[in-house]
Formats: sequence, structure tokens, C-alpha cells
Amino acid sequence: MKTGIVILVGSALFAVSCFAGDLEKGVALHERKDYASALKAFGKAAASGNAEAQRRLGFMYYHGEGVAQGNKRALALFEKAAKTGDVESARNLGTMYEHGMSVDQNDALAASWYTVAAELGEPNSQFAASVTYYKGQGVARDRIEAAKWWNVAMSQGPVWERRIRPMIDSAEAKLSAEENAEGKRRAAEWLSTHNTRK
Repeated sequence: MKTGIVILVGSALFAVSCFAGDLEKGVALHERKDYASALKAFGKAAASGNAEAQRRLGFMYYHGEGVAQGNKRALALFEKAAKTGDVESARNLGTMYEHGMSVDQNDALAASWYTVAAELGEPNSQFAASVTYYKGQGVARDRIEAAKWWNVAMSQGPVWERRIRPMIDSAEAKLSAEENAEGKRRAAEWLSTHNTRK
């Protein structure tokens, strides 16, 4: 019985290392612009469920690198990767739906994907989620939730705070003291739960 377990564990580790190898091989081939070979390597890793390979393959379809340009295929790959926690894919989907890039413009889907990426800790998406809640763009307008997300985004460090502070100051001025305080409380709660910088 122990021998069977060792064989299964060894096989699983071998499979994981092969798929990681396919991803790394695909990255190197893509950098050399050997798109046909990169496509195969990413395809193998993506088929195993590797989210980064799915995203990279999605970009190859999006840009038509070594394959006929295919927005639907790219979108399906981004969605597959995002659903397994690939933050870049979730952010990209938010951007695509917000601006109608190769998809029908859809505020609700943009807000949904930005929120997924925000929950995964991506600062661009945290700020984008704050904007969607502040404007009620694709979601019910919720100024407290907006304040939560912009406070979380600003917690990502001084560069982030400097980048978005002017916009936040203007928005905060339109909120009541109670709304601002509750937004900060929710942000602190999110940060403590997600173990990120404060």
C-alpha cells in the first residue's frame, strides 16, 4: 500500500514539474518569437489547468501570435484562468468589459471582474472597484464600499497613495464623516483578514 502511495505522489510531482516545464519553455519560446512552438508549450500547460499558461495562451489568441486572431478563444482562456484565481486575467477581463475591448461593453461584468481581482489583492482593480461603486457603474451605488476599496488601494504603499490621492480627496469630500469612517473601518477589516500591508 505504501509503495502505491509513493508511486502516486511521485507521478503527481512528475506531472506538475512537466507542466511547469511547459510553461517555462513556452515563455522562453515566446520571448524568441517562436510563436508556433510557444503555442504548443502553453497549450500543454494550459490543458493541465495552469492558469498562467491559460492567460499567456489567451494573449496569443488576442494578439494573433502564431495563430489566427481569436477574441472569443482569448476571452474563454482569460475567464478560465481568472476563475482559478489568476489576478491578471481577472483584471484584464474587467478592463476589456469596461472599455468594450474585443467584447461588448458591459459595466456589470467589468465591475464583477474588477471586484474579483480586488479581492485577490490587485491595486489597479481595487481602485477600479472603488470607482464602480462610487459611480454606481455596473453595481448599485455604494459610497461606503467605494471608500473601502480606495482605502485598501492606498494601503498598497506610498506610490499607490500618491497616484490616487488627488482623486480620492475629491471623492472623500463628497462623503459624510460617517460614510468615510465606515469605509475606513471596512478597509481595515479587509486588510486584517487578507493579511496585507496597512
